[in-house]
Amino acid sequence: LRCRLYSASWTRPRQVTMLMRCSGRSRTAQHFPVPESLLEEAAVQPYVHNCFVNVWEERYIHRFCIFFKRHSRLRANVLLSTGGRKFQGDAVV
Repeated sequence: LRCRLYSASWTRPRQVTMLMRCSGRSRTAQHFPVPESLLEEAAVQPYVHNCFVNVWEERYIHRFCIFFKRHSRLRANVLLSTGGRKFQGDAVV
């Protein structure tokens, strides 16, 4: 699964590949993303949150799944912080 990683360790987002888990060996088996393979600092924040975002562009709707870690003890992410708001953690889109 190709995705974009916004890491607190980097100064620019990067295109990365996320691992997937399969529920079985058949072709109809479900696939589940494993964002834990990309997000850092599992000892500080072991939980991964997710949400869906819809973006309307004229007649088209784009739906994105966002996985993220956010915690006061995680490093500040300059890619996701704006103005006076500081985002501490990583995100994958």
